[in-house]
Amino acid sequence: MSGSRTSADSDGELTRRLRRGFGAGATDPAVCDLLYRRHRRAALAYARTCCRTPQDAEDLVSEAFLRTFQAIRAGAGPRGPWRAYLLAVVRHTAMQWRDGEGLTLLTGDFDAWCQQAAAGSDPQSRLLAGEDRRLVVRSFRTLPARWQAVLWHTLVEEDPPHEVAALLGISPSAVTSLAFRAREGLREAYLRAHLDTAADPRCGHFSGMLGAAVRRAARTRAPHGLAVHLAACGACARAYAELIDLNSTLRGAVPAAGTAAAA
Repeated sequence: MSGSRTSADSDGELTRRLRRGFGAGATDPAVCDLLYRRHRRAALAYARTCCRTPQDAEDLVSEAFLRTFQAIRAGAGPRGPWRAYLLAVVRHTAMQWRDGEGLTLLTGDFDAWCQQAAAGSDPQSRLLAGEDRRLVVRSFRTLPARWQAVLWHTLVEEDPPHEVAALLGISPSAVTSLAFRAREGLREAYLRAHLDTAADPRCGHFSGMLGAAVRRAARTRAPHGLAVHLAACGACARAYAELIDLNSTLRGAVPAAGTAAAA
């Protein structure tokens, strides 16, 4: 396979090539290098939010890639797009280094997040303390992996369509279509999750209106009945605000990294 064709392959296809090679007792350095160059910048940006020194951040990124390649060799690791998986490895590795000999200096924000996350069995399930943002994260995780990937890259990382197309193995125009469907899917999943937690029975009556109101927010006012309900119901008002700006909502779900995790 030519180098140019390899560069256009999706993360999933490159990972499958690695698995086939590992299974045959061989390694494909070109594929490893491509995956490294494709994701190093984002991984390093995230690592810098965890570590105080540039050298520690570089070491953390190297270790995260090594662990990811080892996971693939063992039959585990990412099955599709790499970015979210790799950043999770960066985060978990930093937490392990913190709990080890303490030689790696972590930033104050990340160290504080580690202390909060230590109270739970699954750090990834404690991305945010606020219930509204937890609903967003929970809803996001119910989406198909491909929808999660396109939302992550287009809304959180704000990657250009041609880069997302290369990562997912589709055309730039298909990225736009996929992102639209994924955003709608996330809104619907969030509304379902919001309704499941609503204490006021009237919220169910207005839940369908919320989604429609979000879609036309830039063009018309919300129906009078919904506007009255939003004025009286803080939970639905917060849900409406979250849905209006999915970009900020998803960025806020990245622990200790803000937009840098993009991730």
